[in-house]
Amino acid sequence: MIWSIAWKNVWRNKKRSLVVIVAVTLGIIAGVLLVGIMEGWINQRLHDAVYNEISHIQIHNNEFIKNEEIDLTIRNLHEITRSIDSLKELSGWVKRTKIIAMANTPWANAGVIIYGIDAEKEKQVTEIYKKIVPDGGGYLDNQSARDILISDKTAELLKLKQYIVTDSMIEGLKQEKIPGNVLVKLENLKDIRFRSPKDFKDEMKNVFSRKELDSYGLLITGKALDYRIRNKVQITISDKEGNPVQGIFRVCGIYKTTNTGFDQASVFVNAGELANLYGGNDILTHEIAILLNNIEDAGFVKEKLDPVDRDNTVRTWKELAPDAAMMNDFMIMYYIIFIGIIMLALAFGIINTMLMAILERTKELGMLMAIGMNRGRIFKMIMLETVFLTVVGAVAGMLSGWTITGVLGKTGIHFTGWGEGFEAIGFAARVYPILTPEFFIFITIMVIATAIVSSIWPARKALKLIPVEALRTE
Repeated sequence: MIWSIAWKNVWRNKKRSLVVIVAVTLGIIAGVLLVGIMEGWINQRLHDAVYNEISHIQIHNNEFIKNEEIDLTIRNLHEITRSIDSLKELSGWVKRTKIIAMANTPWANAGVIIYGIDAEKEKQVTEIYKKIVPDGGGYLDNQSARDILISDKTAELLKLKQYIVTDSMIEGLKQEKIPGNVLVKLENLKDIRFRSPKDFKDEMKNVFSRKELDSYGLLITGKALDYRIRNKVQITISDKEGNPVQGIFRVCGIYKTTNTGFDQASVFVNAGELANLYGGNDILTHEIAILLNNIEDAGFVKEKLDPVDRDNTVRTWKELAPDAAMMNDFMIMYYIIFIGIIMLALAFGIINTMLMAILERTKELGMLMAIGMNRGRIFKMIMLETVFLTVVGAVAGMLSGWTITGVLGKTGIHFTGWGEGFEAIGFAARVYPILTPEFFIFITIMVIATAIVSSIWPARKALKLIPVEALRTE
């Protein structure tokens, strides 16, 4: 009976109730989208950290972590590899040579970390081979001598990411419906090679108007991009005796991940070719990267591998990427903060609406008390009205938010203007929002809790009414 009365009371003043319901709906939609974007970013950062940069577990010589010298290789390698192969949780693992180097071209130089890898086995652990940019060559081939895979950022630093306007490029722009007056201006830049994005953009500012740059600048820049594939790169490292040695490699491909810091530092060559450079009879192993079937097993596997050799250090992804680990562990805190702020704001609107309802129904509430309805039932009725009012808006908000997030989860949200800044700290410029069932359980609890708390003040206001005085109210 009380449930039915409470539901009908919600709709006695439809306009006022709808205002609150719409406010709750919009608030929940905003909360769902915000959390979906955060969840998408955190999942992306964790996925890219594991599958591009660090894997689930890495093993190094204890001293190599402090001082990355070429002779500090992993100790007791045979016993460690045997232990790794026996893991039931194992998905794949690789050995790497890791050396600090200087990369040079005729136009520039950059400090890098050069990884000597088995290109085919590396595919079992990382997704770098999937990150080759369009027109950026190809992945490493174990059969190709002296090939080097570098990143888009490294190519830019070494002046191998260049820009040139050609006749074929202008023809391609015609297919994109670029206005003729813009194409005519491009003739002034034809066949001039620009060795950095800044030089090319500065020159375009001299040729095009601001409006033309805003409309066609990105498209023109993308079409003019010319990676210097097969260009020579000189690599300088120190051999085991500390003497500098140099070798010439040719760029086979250009990759790009979502972490500019990782990209800028990391280049890849075949482990055998790197061994020829430092003059070793055997390929040195400075790092072992292990990928597991389940990320949750990382701590358990670390405990298994730790006792094998105390001269080596076994570290999980949480130790190797503490930023991603912290965000992943504190996701529930983000839920509480974001949704809590929204619920707090909505609570004031709900309380105000219910207080207005109590004021309007003073005489009615006095009559109910006079005919014998006890205070507990009145409290319950007002609480149910508040819950119904809030839950209707919350359900509409969750359904709308889930639908919008589902669409954006497929198309993505591209933060073009902030892309470079996001990638500098390891986050993708395009984020795909996602929602988990746990979040909807959490938000349902938060909504009901907010409704109950919001009902206390109006309900207490009603309980303080004196029936005789309430009946005299006009």
